[in-house]
Amino acid sequence: MADIDTIKLSVKEIERYGIKLIELIQSVPEDQLWLTKKGIPNSIGTLARHLTGNLNNYFGAGISKNGYIRDREKEFSGERINKEIVTSDLQSAINVAKESIVHIDPKEINLPYVAPFEEKYESLAYHIMRLATHFSLHYGQAEFAQTILKS
Repeated sequence: MADIDTIKLSVKEIERYGIKLIELIQSVPEDQLWLTKKGIPNSIGTLARHLTGNLNNYFGAGISKNGYIRDREKEFSGERINKEIVTSDLQSAINVAKESIVHIDPKEINLPYVAPFEEKYESLAYHIMRLATHFSLHYGQAEFAQTILKS
């Protein structure tokens, strides 16, 4: 059975990959942040915006009940924004995830969980571990995109 430490470790993994993604974004020239090439369906900037929305939605709106309203279409709209804003927004979303831990009742960690938009999961612990793996997957895609863009 999972416990609050499982949740904390999952959020710590999100933070670890989040820091790596922020560093990656800072290392990419501004003009490459929104580029795609064959084999790269989403730009590094789009992936960062998607992860920002994901954290704000599931940790902010879902767990902390902070009133965040997700606009998933905007995450993938291709709208180019300054990379300092992208990294600042991502850091803020990581902080939302970290701060949400205090809102978790340890008695509910292993109970079925319903996330925003009525998504059902076998437990809150599973949902949060899934969010950590989702983040790491997209970090890997951003790292791959960076490699392709450099070549």
